[in-house]
Amino acid sequence: MKIETYYMCPVCTKEYWTQSEAIECRNSHPVVKKQIYYCEACGQGWNPDAIWGPKGAADRARKCEQEHRDKGEFEEVSIRTFFLSGGRHGRYYEP
Repeated sequence: MKIETYYMCPVCTKEYWTQSEAIECRNSHPVVKKQIYYCEACGQGWNPDAIWGPKGAADRARKCEQEHRDKGEFEEVSIRTFFLSGGRHGRYYEP
């Protein structure tokens, strides 16, 4: 039985015989910028790279926010989302 150890770049999945080569390859890749359009109340997000594009994703996020406002639940949902997401989404409103 023979066991070979190799190292793989997590970005492009190329294989290398040394860990330093794999790390060098990983660090050579450019940073990729991604955007997600979120509803500020519930935190639901839309990817502009999907079928609806940036305009459609923004429209969906605004529509979702407006639905929460129309129902009168914007602040309540936003506070709940704030705590459930660890502060990443939503807002905290002082009582």
